[in-house]
Amino acid sequence: MDELRVLGPVEVVVDGAPIALPAMQRRLLAALVVSDGSVRSLDELADGLWGDAPPASARKLLQLYVSQLRKVLPPPLGIETRAGGYALAVEPGRVDSERFEELLAESVAARRAGNPARAGSLAVRALALWRGRAFGDLAYDVALRDEAERLEDLRRAATEERLRAELALGRHDAVVSEAVAHAEASPLREPAQELAMLALYRCGRQSDALAHYTLAHGRLDELGLEPGRALRSLQQQILRHDPALEVEAPGGDAAPLPVPPTTLVGREREVTQLVGLLERHDVRLVVLTGAGGSGKTRLALEAARRAAASFANGAALVELAPLRDPALVAQTILASLGAAPASGEDPAEAVVRSLAAQDLLLVVDNAEHLRKAAPLYTELVARAPRLTILVTSRAVLHVSGEHVFPVAPLGDADAVDLFVQRARLLDPSFARTPENEDDLLEICRRVDGLPLAIELAAARIRTLPTGVLRERLEERLALLTGGPRDLPARQQTLRETIDWSYDLLDEDERALLARLSVFPAGATLDAVGRVCLDGDDGRALDLVERLLDASLLAVHDGPVERRYRMLETVRQYAAGRLQDGDASETSRRHAEWCLALAETAEQELSGKDQSRWFATLETEHDNLRAALDHLGQDGDRALKLRLTVALSRFWYVRGYLAEGRGRLDDALADGGDLPAQLVRRAHTASAAHALLQGDYAAATRSSEAALDAARRDGERRFVANALSNLGAIVLAAGDDERAAAVLEEAVELARDVGDTRIAALAINNLGDLALTTGDYARARPLFDESHGLLVARGDTANIARSLFNRGAVDLMLGDHAAADRRFREALMLAGETGDKEDLAWCLEGLASVAAVAGDGERAATLHGVAGALLVEMGAEFKPFERQLHETTEERARALCGPDAFASARERGASLPLAEGLAVAHASPAA
Repeated sequence: MDELRVLGPVEVVVDGAPIALPAMQRRLLAALVVSDGSVRSLDELADGLWGDAPPASARKLLQLYVSQLRKVLPPPLGIETRAGGYALAVEPGRVDSERFEELLAESVAARRAGNPARAGSLAVRALALWRGRAFGDLAYDVALRDEAERLEDLRRAATEERLRAELALGRHDAVVSEAVAHAEASPLREPAQELAMLALYRCGRQSDALAHYTLAHGRLDELGLEPGRALRSLQQQILRHDPALEVEAPGGDAAPLPVPPTTLVGREREVTQLVGLLERHDVRLVVLTGAGGSGKTRLALEAARRAAASFANGAALVELAPLRDPALVAQTILASLGAAPASGEDPAEAVVRSLAAQDLLLVVDNAEHLRKAAPLYTELVARAPRLTILVTSRAVLHVSGEHVFPVAPLGDADAVDLFVQRARLLDPSFARTPENEDDLLEICRRVDGLPLAIELAAARIRTLPTGVLRERLEERLALLTGGPRDLPARQQTLRETIDWSYDLLDEDERALLARLSVFPAGATLDAVGRVCLDGDDGRALDLVERLLDASLLAVHDGPVERRYRMLETVRQYAAGRLQDGDASETSRRHAEWCLALAETAEQELSGKDQSRWFATLETEHDNLRAALDHLGQDGDRALKLRLTVALSRFWYVRGYLAEGRGRLDDALADGGDLPAQLVRRAHTASAAHALLQGDYAAATRSSEAALDAARRDGERRFVANALSNLGAIVLAAGDDERAAAVLEEAVELARDVGDTRIAALAINNLGDLALTTGDYARARPLFDESHGLLVARGDTANIARSLFNRGAVDLMLGDHAAADRRFREALMLAGETGDKEDLAWCLEGLASVAAVAGDGERAATLHGVAGALLVEMGAEFKPFERQLHETTEERARALCGPDAFASARERGASLPLAEGLAVAHASPAA
């Protein structure tokens, strides 16, 4: 903090570091501090700086010093020019002496209010501000002497307040030596003598206490003074062993915080953040929120234990779980503090009276079912100025001054650590091994990283091996039972934990929670309204907010807009609450919403916003899968096929080849009277998936079926498109002659019908035939023409592949720089859409460029990145790409040697895709 310090050498502190000031500037600053904001004339300031003999240029020098000081003083501090002189402008609390006096006054007030712990804590904080004698080497200047002595007197008074607090708390053995030393250093301060005598007496040293009185009396007598009444009275009390001198028995103390039998695993970051929040003076009411079983109580207790030292009266715990009546909360707090209301006193007033003078951290546990009592917490922090309340609640309280601290589930690493620790308590032979690592990780993920659920799962380890436990956790709620008997009933099974939260909801909230179970991937607010609430957005917003408050929904930012999602354990519970009739209707609306989304997205996946739409479909993928599963059971074949076809490009581009092909073939197998055009599109998509998987026979059959459907439909542009696709497939299958005939027909027909997109793709495929057969002179103009048509149409979906093909021709013709540029541009475009096939070929192209440039290690690394991507997709090489792949591998191996090549390729294959792409984008010299 930027401040002025005078409790020691005079300093200006900026950003926590003192600024070196010349002596005269320090004198000027000290003189202004002593003025306490009032104007000091130039003559008064000159006297303070130079005494009775100021130089002739004193006024000019003063102005110079003021100017220099203004340059170094931070904005909260400044020197103002006023009529006849200068005044120090400073925000409250920016001068250490001011803060010291405020803390000392609070300490005295706390003592008088009967809170010695707080009084002592405040006195310690006040004394900690001192760094030496007030004003340091300037303390004896005439202008500063009186103020320096006054502050030193207050410093001695603060020491006495601290000693007085220690004695009140019964710590006389710890402070007796210090009390005697302080009395000897301040022989004329009677309070100091009283404290020394009392400390000696309480330590069983009555004769020493009386001897100390005699010595103090003699010193005063030498000055012609008599001891004061308090000192004389203390002597008499010591002589007669007055019981009033004994330490009063403490009363009304809260029980210490409980110590859990097991250690807290993980949460170090959250504990640190929470402790920092609790120690802030501007934060008085903190509410830990989170799902049932997320570990709020454990986190609160750990943070309270660490923060307790910052509160003079420590920390106290109030358990609310057993209560059902909000009116009993005040009485329960009193009982936890070891206090009781006076006869006829309102319990709430009694709590305020009990806490008003305390410097305390009050932990209120499990408050969600008693939210009507929440205004009491606000009243307490308003009327007890040194009280901080930490509440755990599954629901936000919605009261003034509430600082919400969400408690999220554990991350993977901490979750597994917790499982292993708890499993070893039940089975000491249990060990974490490479063989069970994947099982442990999946177990923890299936229970959403909830500490309670992890502990319940670990309790099964004596009877179920990790692999079996992993599979059994498909039905989490039935398996996760049998928690420790010392826990409340609501925490002995996972279902009872969620029941506790569910029972606190009203009927509308329960209905929405159940309907939201149809969204395994979560939902946007618009989707919630359309699927669950008949399009009522206003009602959706209100109910979603209420479920968020109850910690049964979580919010996070999606690629386009905010999303709301349940933990999977909660979703399974909610699905079980969805009534049969409501379940069918909600699932139907969900499927219709998914179809509308997918068909809208399909139209956008070749446009300028395709990246956003690919990201949207990726986010909604599990919802779309759920809709397809429902349609498969519901028997609406046409709707199922429409949704499958609409998603086929997404599956292809994002590498879900096996899933996409399986869904397409399943939908087509339903048979029946389905629209011919829809069947054609489904066969076309299935052929594309089979082609990339290397299943040329299946791809050919599907493509021929699509061509037959197109001919039956009579739409010539669809015939041209089907011919183009069939030509690409038979080319990949190695039938160059048939490919040439089919592709020539496709190009001619596409040109004839005037469809530039189909023409561009057909011309590209014809160019691919020329590239594959080594006719680069023919391939170049075909690829250039196709690329021009795509750019003119703004068909960004296919431009990356077009750039790769043009780069491939450059590479084959020896223009390696041009090839490198095109591959990089194509890689960037493919990265924007996440098109894994195009990414793989572009990586192969850049690997080949590196190989011909003699950089074998880079070639091998990129070769590994591309290969891993193809394996992940389940894709196979097409003829030209296989040729490129094999040539690159041969060259890189020759450049590096077998071992170095294998090492670099393995390193590339192990890189996450983002890191692999970063290697590809980097210049070869990097």
